[in-house]
Amino acid sequence: MFVRAQDTIRNVLAPTPTVLKFLVVGLLVRLLLAPWTSFPYDTYPFYGAVVGSLAGTGPYGNVLFTYPPLFAVLITPLFMALSYFMDPSAFGTFVPSMIEVSRATGMLVPFVTSPMFNLVLKSPLILGDLLVGLTLFRTVDRWKGRAAGEKAFLIWFLNPLVIFISSVHGQFDVLAAYCTLLGALFFFDRRYILSGTLLGLGVLLKIYPVYIILVLLVALLIPLFRELREGRALRSLRPTMSFMFGGMVSLVAIIPFLLDSSSFLEYVFRRGTYSSVGGMNIWFISPLLSEFSGGEGGSEGGIPFGTILLITGFVLTLLISYFMLRKGADRKSLLLCCTMVLTVILLTQAVTNPQYLIWLFPFIVLMIEDHPRMLKKVYALSVLGLLYLFCLQSGFVFMYPMAQYIGWPSVTMLSQGIEAYFIGTSIARNIVLCSLGGAGFLVLLTVILPSHMDYLERAINGLKNWRGTDAK
Repeated sequence: MFVRAQDTIRNVLAPTPTVLKFLVVGLLVRLLLAPWTSFPYDTYPFYGAVVGSLAGTGPYGNVLFTYPPLFAVLITPLFMALSYFMDPSAFGTFVPSMIEVSRATGMLVPFVTSPMFNLVLKSPLILGDLLVGLTLFRTVDRWKGRAAGEKAFLIWFLNPLVIFISSVHGQFDVLAAYCTLLGALFFFDRRYILSGTLLGLGVLLKIYPVYIILVLLVALLIPLFRELREGRALRSLRPTMSFMFGGMVSLVAIIPFLLDSSSFLEYVFRRGTYSSVGGMNIWFISPLLSEFSGGEGGSEGGIPFGTILLITGFVLTLLISYFMLRKGADRKSLLLCCTMVLTVILLTQAVTNPQYLIWLFPFIVLMIEDHPRMLKKVYALSVLGLLYLFCLQSGFVFMYPMAQYIGWPSVTMLSQGIEAYFIGTSIARNIVLCSLGGAGFLVLLTVILPSHMDYLERAINGLKNWRGTDAK
């Protein structure tokens, strides 16, 4: 039995020597970075959810955590176990010397979580990175062969942006990405109940899998309506009902929250009313406009701009899905449609932060063997995403745990460096952010363009030809 268990683990985690090599390197890098880095502004709501859950008030009791509840559900047992070995009061510390820089930037809090807290918080994210990578390997291996599967694993698991988002930044987009990827793959294989369940769980982590659910519902409803018009037996009704049943099964995860209070829905839906815009999308110029206007870079006066864009995203998703799938919904057309929809959402939604690129990357990786030009999109977006994160407040902002708990570099030095960068380079910083956001927008745009209109591909090929001519 022990030998059989070993073989199972080896087949899952090390299906080939190449995958094992990439896996070990990727895990070592992540585990070295995870304890000593964080983004305090984003980590603090997670800390609030943890201590609120341990105190019995729930993740929404302190009005800090505004995400759907599933991530809090996942991490609370981990921190309950940790609390038996470590006093929860030591999970983090208030740092008075960070108050001024927090006021200056508006994107920091004077609170630093401990290395052990960071490691426990990020452990599900690291596992999510691994699960996505192994799923991509097995899927591409099945579709295109072993070498292509290993390449897919490498592109994902050693991608610097993927590593940074999970192990440094500490954002949990990868967990939603895993549920979305697996839900889509189950749908491709006609396992509709599992597909609906996984996608429903994805929505309970982040809202964006709703767009993929709409794509797949359109794929199911088109043949259903066609059969209704033709008066034939409703053969397509069973897949649709199975898919919807799977989605309802996922709601079991939030029944305790619904029974306890509906207030968590208010906190979650409040995110749709945020007025800020910008990032790597069509609104990339927003930081510079805000600098010159002295505003906050968002829509004011009570205009629910975020809600308007959310509704627009739903409409665009339905239109794209209908026109791409009306003649049939095989695996390739569904994969292409999911990729197109996610790209359009990233291009048009109110804010597209670099971590949101994680939503798109697994689908692009699945397309690379049939569309090699997509590999360049992953490389370019990864570099631009990292530069955007570093230029937002400087890379110092991620080093506070190391400074607070090791003492080097000092917290004061980090704060002074961030404040000098943020204030002293105000206009230049916003110009750089707009440039990086604009570049990200242009690269994302090439994902949905046909190959003959792909200006990025033409520019890269032109550069290669120029260098080849110059070398001769």
